[in-house]
Amino acid sequence: MKDISRKSVAITTPNVVYHVYPRSFRDSSGDGIGDIPGIIEKLDYLADLGVDAIWFSPFFRSPQRDQGYDISDFCDIAPEHGTMADFDRLLKEMHARGMKMILDLVLCHTSIDHPWFRGSASSRDNPKRNWYIWRDGRKPGGRKPPNNWKAMTGGPAWLYFSNTDQWVYFHFMPSQIDLNYREPDVKRTMMDIMRFWLDKGVDGFRLDLLHALYEDEQLRDNPLSWRFLPSDKSTSALFRSHKYDLNMPETYAFAVELRRLIDEYEPKRLLIGEVFGTMDELRHYYGPDSTGLHMVFLFEFTSTPFRPQRYAKLICRVEKALPAPDLPTYVFGNHDRMRLMTRLNHHTGKAKIAATMQLTLRGVPFIYYGEEIGMPNSRIKLRESRDPVGRKYAWLPAFQIKTLGFSLSRDGCRTPMQWDDGSNAGFSSNPAAVPWLPVHPAHEDVNVAAQQADPNSLWNCYRRLIALRKECSALRVGAFDLIPVGKPSKKCLAYRRTHYESTVFVYLNFSGKELRLRCPVENPDLLFSTYEERNEMLTAPDGRLILAPFEGIVFAPRPEKPPKDLTTGNVPEVN
Repeated sequence: MKDISRKSVAITTPNVVYHVYPRSFRDSSGDGIGDIPGIIEKLDYLADLGVDAIWFSPFFRSPQRDQGYDISDFCDIAPEHGTMADFDRLLKEMHARGMKMILDLVLCHTSIDHPWFRGSASSRDNPKRNWYIWRDGRKPGGRKPPNNWKAMTGGPAWLYFSNTDQWVYFHFMPSQIDLNYREPDVKRTMMDIMRFWLDKGVDGFRLDLLHALYEDEQLRDNPLSWRFLPSDKSTSALFRSHKYDLNMPETYAFAVELRRLIDEYEPKRLLIGEVFGTMDELRHYYGPDSTGLHMVFLFEFTSTPFRPQRYAKLICRVEKALPAPDLPTYVFGNHDRMRLMTRLNHHTGKAKIAATMQLTLRGVPFIYYGEEIGMPNSRIKLRESRDPVGRKYAWLPAFQIKTLGFSLSRDGCRTPMQWDDGSNAGFSSNPAAVPWLPVHPAHEDVNVAAQQADPNSLWNCYRRLIALRKECSALRVGAFDLIPVGKPSKKCLAYRRTHYESTVFVYLNFSGKELRLRCPVENPDLLFSTYEERNEMLTAPDGRLILAPFEGIVFAPRPEKPPKDLTTGNVPEVN
C-alpha cells in the first residue's frame, strides 16, 4: 500500500453522521408516524451520543408511494411530518447544539403526481413536456418501449401514456419519473431548489441515485450482461449492463457544477452522493483534483463478510482509489439495507468490533438510527409490505425469495426506533397508537433506556468510541497504514492512524478465542477497549499484546516521563 503516513488531511466535514429515517424515529403527534417535532425531542439524546451531524431521509411533501422519495413539492414539508415552522425550529435547535443538518435531496426524479409531470403528461405541446424523457415506441404502432433498458427494480424502464401515444422513462419505479437534465430549465430549477435550502442554513445534501441523473442522448440499447442479481461492485443486473443509462460522463461533470454551487456559501457545505458502480466509477464523482462531491457512499461494507482478510482487502482498495485529501465513507446500513445486527446473527461482540472499525478508519462514519443499540431487522411478509418494491414481488413463492439471499422489502430495516420496553417501544406519544410499521418484538430487551443504564452495552461502546474520535486528531484526520500480523490475519485486523506526531494503533480480534500478537510499541497506553472494564495491562510478561475474544482495542505509545532530580526526587522545572 502507498505510504501516506505523513500526509495530513484538512477537512471541515462532520466527525460522525447519524441517519434519521423520519417516519420511524419519534412520533410526537400520536398518529403512528414519526415527525419533525419528535426529532427535536430527541436531539439531546443524539448530542449525548456524540453525534455532530444528522442526515434526514426526505420529509418533503409527497404522496408517499415510496415513503417520501417520490416528491411532489421540493420546497414544502409533508403535513404528516410537520410544517415549515417545525423545520426552521429543528434547524435552529440543531445548530444551537453544534450539529450539522444534511438533507436527502432527490435530484433524479419526481413523483408522478408532481404538477410538473402532470403538465408534461397532459399533451405533447405542454411547456413542461421536455422536462421528462418522452419517446415514441418501437415496433408496429409503437407498442413496445423505445429501447431495452431495465428499471432498477425490474421490468421495462418505460411507462406508456395513451393520450399522447408516447413512453416516458423512469429508472427506479413507475411512480417516480426521471427528470431530463438535458433541458436547461430543469437543471436551473433543481439548482435553485438547492439554493432555497442552503439559504435557510442547511449544511449539505445527500444526493439520492445521483448516478442515474443523465442518460445516453441517443437512448442506445444496453449490452447483454450475464449477471442476474445486482451487487455492490457492479450495476449490471437482470442480464443487462447499464452502459447507457448510469454513470454517464455528463453526470460526473454535473457533480463538479454542484460543488461550485455550494462553494458559493459560507460556512462551507457538504455534498454526499448515493452512487453505484465500480470503484473507478465512484472515484470520478470526487472530480478532478477533488473538485466534485466531498464523498460518496461505499456500499461494499454492507455486503462484505465479517472476516478481517476481506475487510483488509476492501480497505486497501479504498485507500488506493481515494487517497488523501479525498475521504471514504464507512456505512454498515441504511434505509435500503438489512440491518447490521441481523447480518451478524445478533452477536453483540461482533457488532462492537464493527463499530470500532467503522469509527477508527480514515473517513467519515455514518450510523443508521438504532444501529447503536443493535436493532435487528424485522420479518414482514411481502403481501403486508408498505414498501412498493416488496409489494411488486409479493407474488413470488417464499422458497424463491430465500434463494435470492437478500430481502425484497425494505420495511424490515425501517421499523420504529426502540426507545424503551413500553408500549410502542416509546416511539409514539400515544401509547394506543398503531405505528406505521410494527415495532420489533425485541424492543423489550433491545432499547435505548436499557442500554444507557448498562456500562457494557453496545450503546455505551458507540458513545465511548465517538468521544475518543473527537478527542484524537489521528482518528479524525490522520493517515491510515495497515499493520501486517502474519498468520493471525485470518482472525485479526490491525492498523495505524498517524497525524503529525500523534499515532494510535487499532487491533481488532474477529475470533472467539484469545489472541497474542507482537506489540508495535514497548509500553502501550490503552485508550479504548470494547470491554468496558478492561484493565490497562495490554501485554503479557513476554511483551506480546493480549486480545480477548471479540475484543477491539485502541492504544498509543505511552508518553515518556521526564527524569527526576535524583537529589530531591522532584521533577526539575523547565524554564
